[in-house]
Amino acid sequence: MKKLAAALAFPVLFAACAQFHNEDAGQPEVEKSSTENKVNGIVQCIAGEAKKHDAQYKQTSIPQGVMLEFGDSNVIKVRYDNGETTYRFYPGQRHPSNLWIEGAGKKCAPADSTAHDEPQK
Repeated sequence: MKKLAAALAFPVLFAACAQFHNEDAGQPEVEKSSTENKVNGIVQCIAGEAKKHDAQYKQTSIPQGVMLEFGDSNVIKVRYDNGETTYRFYPGQRHPSNLWIEGAGKKCAPADSTAHDEPQK
């Protein structure tokens, strides 16, 4: 009888634990937005913003995308996978000279890709 009760309780306990599981736990993801833009378009936009701020960065290829490292552990990853483009910003040390990075993400990979459409007449 005890074995039967334990066997029946296990799925309930497992479901309760799964309810609190966060896939991104431990990752410093600030922003994730799916857009219809392709990886290269977003990377070119970010590179243009970096040029405006005289910011140096290192560009590295990663599976299905590109990683941009701006020093002080500020990293942007742009990937195209399973039919969607994903933008992730991992903030590092913040100071006045790199605060533009967060704004660039909102400009180059907006969460709502229709937010910048012209109003219909």
